[in-house]
Amino acid sequence: MSRLILIGTVHGDPRGYERGWKWLDRLRPDLVTVEVSPFSLWYRRRHGASWQRLLAESLLSLPPGAAAHPAIRRVAAQVAPPFEAVLARDWSRRHGAPWRPVDLGELSRRHLPAYARELLTPDNLWALLASEAPGGSLEEFAAKEYRRARLACQGPRRRLLPLSAGAWRRERLLARRLRRLAGRGRRLVHLGGWEHLAPWEDGGSLWHGVADLNPLRLLLDEADFLPA
Repeated sequence: MSRLILIGTVHGDPRGYERGWKWLDRLRPDLVTVEVSPFSLWYRRRHGASWQRLLAESLLSLPPGAAAHPAIRRVAAQVAPPFEAVLARDWSRRHGAPWRPVDLGELSRRHLPAYARELLTPDNLWALLASEAPGGSLEEFAAKEYRRARLACQGPRRRLLPLSAGAWRRERLLARRLRRLAGRGRRLVHLGGWEHLAPWEDGGSLWHGVADLNPLRLLLDEADFLPA
C-alpha cells in the first residue's frame, strides 16, 4: 500500500465521522493530516459557542421545522467543528498516532469573521429558505457530491470556475507539506475536500503536486463497502 493515502471528503457530510473512522481503522496510519488550518481551529473554538447561540436565535424567526431544511442544515454543519478535524483528534487520542492541521489560514481569516454578521442572520436564513426548494436531504446532497467526485477523478476535466492566484498558491503549498511529511517513511492519511484530489485539466490541484508519489486516492463514502 502507498505510504500516502488521500481521502476525498464532502465537507459537512452527515455520515462523515462514521465513514472516516472506518477508513482510519482499516488503514491504521502513522500520521493523519486534515485540510483545516490552525487558525480555523483556534477561531472556531473561540467563537463556536456564540455561533450556536446566533443560529438558535435566528431560527426562532423562521417557520416551524425550518431547521430540517437542507439549506439550514448545511449552515449548521458549516458553523459546527469540521468532522474531519474531530475525527482525526478522536482517532489520535484512541490510537496514539498524531494528527496535524495542514491548511493555510488565508481563507479562514477572510470568511470566518463574516459568519456572525452575515451567514447566521435571520435575513440570510430566510433568503436561503426562499431560494432553495426543500426537496432533497443533506444526505442526498452529499451522495450527489460523491457522484461528482467519482466522475471528476476518472480523468482530466474542466473546472466550473478557474482558480485564483491565491488558490493556486494554496494547492502548491499543501502539496509541498504533504510531500515533506510523507517523505519521512510513515503511512500518512490526508483528509480533505475531494475537489483537491481531482486531476483537473488546468493542473492546479493538490493531486498534481503529489501524483509522482503514487498516492492511493479514496473517497470517504467508499467506507460504506468496508466490512463492519
